[in-house]
Amino acid sequence: MTTNYDDVLERAFADAGEQYDVVTYIADGEDSGKFLHRLPDGNEKLIEKPNEYSELPIEAATRLVQRPVILKIHGAVYRAEMERDSYVVTEDHYIDYLSRSDISNLIPKALMAKLKASHFLFLGYSLRDWNLRVILRRLWGERKLTYKSWAVQLTPDPLDRQFWSKREVDIHSVSLETYISALHSRLLALPPAL
Repeated sequence: MTTNYDDVLERAFADAGEQYDVVTYIADGEDSGKFLHRLPDGNEKLIEKPNEYSELPIEAATRLVQRPVILKIHGAVYRAEMERDSYVVTEDHYIDYLSRSDISNLIPKALMAKLKASHFLFLGYSLRDWNLRVILRRLWGERKLTYKSWAVQLTPDPLDRQFWSKREVDIHSVSLETYISALHSRLLALPPAL
């Protein structure tokens, strides 16, 4: 799940030769307020009824993910088709986005269930960003995250510490570069997969 509009995650998966699906929020046009599902073959499906949508590679009963799904909750830019750019960026966009409906009712049911049963790694988010706080509250309410999660944020302020602590999210007060370098070293040290 990302709030970024860019295609960094998609390019990383493509560079690794991995297939993936993308579920993107539509901010503009006649389908605004809905999500679009792009399959690995490039075909796209509008998600009309999120509670009934079953085309994601997630086994509903076990929440087993058969291939990665990138959820772009603020929309996306399209490098090859700039006229398709659709993202939440202005304060008015955020107000429309957040007042439209409970976001958890817009995201396909199987994907929402997977989000509620996942660990999270928040990279570089500051909770001074009010729209992030609102989105997290709409996804999880006031409850603590069920699975262990972490936030990487250089010198978090008291508001950030209080918010993360309330949800039992461990804070790592280091730069993203330092964290990624240490993570990379640890991944290289893992034994090979069978």
